[in-house]
Amino acid sequence: MNAQEPALSLGVDFGDGAIVCGSMPQDGSGFFTHAFPGWSEELPDPGGSVPIHRVPSLVRYRDANYHDIGNEVVRGGNSDHPATARWIRSYLLEESGALIAAGDEKRVTFRDAACDLLGAILVKTVTGHQNIRSVVFSVPEDAPPWYRDWLSKIARTAGMTACHTIAECSAAAAGYGLAVETGQSFLLFSCDETALSLRIARNNGSLDSADMEVIGSARTDTGSVILDTWIAQEIVEKSHLAYHGRRGQSLIDAARACVPGVVQHLARGDEAVAGFPDPVSGRPITVRITADDIIRVFADHGLPAILDDVIRCARGEALARGYADSAPAAVLMTGRGSLLPAVQALARERFFGVPVLSDHPLDAIVRGACLFRSRSASSDHIRNNYALRYWDPAAREHRYRFLVHSGARFPSAGQVARITISAAYDGQARLGLSLFEIGSNGPGTGLALELVQDPSGGVRVAAPEKDADEGSRPRLVNGTIPTVLAADPPGVKGEPRFELTFTIDRERQLCLTARDLITGAIIRRDAPVYRLT
Repeated sequence: MNAQEPALSLGVDFGDGAIVCGSMPQDGSGFFTHAFPGWSEELPDPGGSVPIHRVPSLVRYRDANYHDIGNEVVRGGNSDHPATARWIRSYLLEESGALIAAGDEKRVTFRDAACDLLGAILVKTVTGHQNIRSVVFSVPEDAPPWYRDWLSKIARTAGMTACHTIAECSAAAAGYGLAVETGQSFLLFSCDETALSLRIARNNGSLDSADMEVIGSARTDTGSVILDTWIAQEIVEKSHLAYHGRRGQSLIDAARACVPGVVQHLARGDEAVAGFPDPVSGRPITVRITADDIIRVFADHGLPAILDDVIRCARGEALARGYADSAPAAVLMTGRGSLLPAVQALARERFFGVPVLSDHPLDAIVRGACLFRSRSASSDHIRNNYALRYWDPAAREHRYRFLVHSGARFPSAGQVARITISAAYDGQARLGLSLFEIGSNGPGTGLALELVQDPSGGVRVAAPEKDADEGSRPRLVNGTIPTVLAADPPGVKGEPRFELTFTIDRERQLCLTARDLITGAIIRRDAPVYRLT
């Protein structure tokens, strides 16, 4: 490819088990996934004729300066080696302090491993495709606040000129071509390598809302790796070989190696043949396994009950947040485990009467990431209004100090707002900022939620008025990751304490610089507050 060809959007789905990179022209046609010879594996696409290429999320360190990536690790039989980093994204998002051996008594973190893996893939993409210079990452909704900026730094180091992110639920909906109306919900059913999860997402904005709101979620550790083990055990039992002790574990390991091929065949037909060598005698073993066998195996291990628990927990959380439990628009299936007809059948049984979309479990998220980039590329303006809410003691009501108005450009040419805040009472050591998003049509007639302090010092949440305008009423957006400023010494009621200035960076992130007016110290500098839409 060369620079004269039309620009392509690049989407990246950095999953627990594999990384999928995809591209399509800006008109939304001709989607394909990128192959990385030596690193990626090729899988048939159940929803089309073009194969899907995935890079297993594996990095095996030979020493501090040399490492194998993806399928190189699998082919070398080093997936479980102590010097191999696997389940990289899970450890990364958990901010684990675990270390991986990297030779010469050196150790690397999982963040180092993620940088090595993603950086190498993006560098190879930039090198091989001169017309790809921007990337869109799919991001789990519960990712820590530093995650998006960390991805952006990796992308820019690799040579990308722009980096954007889209929430996984939004990407899956776009990838499946699901139109979600305002106020409507859908379910994202995922069975990836490490977990089986269900997320209930709702569109609280306009039809082109970039990020859906997850109002209920639950997960269990019964991911596709565990399903693979159950299938491997079934294969060994059907081989009628001695199945105990060290020999039994060797048989399981040998059978597990052929399970991915079995899954691919069962995704397209009613039976598959598993072939592997006897680890003791070396003679070939061939076992026929059917779709009905898989259904029975999953039932014997209690997968239906496990799924029921996940659904109940996700719905319970959503109901506690005001979910009406009305019929969702669809159930979207993603993850390698969702390739199996037995898993799809369980989903259809549990959500009878609701469309279950399962033809793009491996690439729906990356498809959606590509589509998001083509929609947003032409816009460098903020869509909504953003304001800080404060209490006016004279009027005895909450008021709003607007920081960003709809239509503001990003990145900002300078400061978008400068304000001074004071302590609400003597001795206040922590001052918080409540950032609200208000639809572009202006403030509504009621608040999306209200934080009310009770006499015991706790905080309760009051529900919104039922007839309030859903799209335009203020919505607290930094409730889960509040912005708190520490005052040392503690503040005095009414005395100006912090001078705050706000800017918007190139990733639409509202950034804060805070100066302590008593000590003169800068306690925050360009600190991310919230990614604007």
